[in-house]
Amino acid sequence: MKTWLVIVLLLGFSGKTEAQLSIPFDFTSEEENRLIKENDSLKYYVATTDTSNVVVINEEANWYKLLSKNHKLIAEGAYVADGDKLLQEGKWVALFEGGKTRMAGYYHRNMPIGTWTEYYNSGKVKTTANYGVFIFKGQPASCLSGTWQEFHPNGLIKVNGFYSGTIYSYKDTVQVDDPVSDQKVPKVITHNEMRAEKMGHWEYYDEAGELERSEDF
Repeated sequence: MKTWLVIVLLLGFSGKTEAQLSIPFDFTSEEENRLIKENDSLKYYVATTDTSNVVVINEEANWYKLLSKNHKLIAEGAYVADGDKLLQEGKWVALFEGGKTRMAGYYHRNMPIGTWTEYYNSGKVKTTANYGVFIFKGQPASCLSGTWQEFHPNGLIKVNGFYSGTIYSYKDTVQVDDPVSDQKVPKVITHNEMRAEKMGHWEYYDEAGELERSEDF
């Protein structure tokens, strides 16, 4: 019997859209993130995305903080361990440099869930979004699903609409190693993808509150 070794890393689900809100979790692993120092229950690492930032891991409280090079808090939230990996869990908050909340929402094992809110530096709401959780063949995934609203800096509605989450399956051909012939041969792989798509009636308003246009999906 042939044993196939796939040389491409495939994720079971993907579902990001341009509109998706997220809070940075710039810690990959103890092997990937260089340890700067540690004391008591705190460990300090070089952040993954921007290496001028610092990740602080509190192992006793299962708490994560992302600090700027000026030691300002960028984001924080709880995590759970999954083997060697850490996964975002519960409420997470991202902050502006001045300390005001920039974004807040909930995660379940790295998946955004429930209602998320994005703010202007003034404290007024910029965006509200909702994430649904879907189960496909026993595997959970989340994406935008439900009402989506954006607001102008003056507080008046800018966009009002609705997203639906749909699971798509599609096939792709990748090159794999055949250990018997020691040759690269094509193999068809099935991908599952969560897509957030606009649906229903969408409305777009100017800063004076006047309807500029609308569209239906």
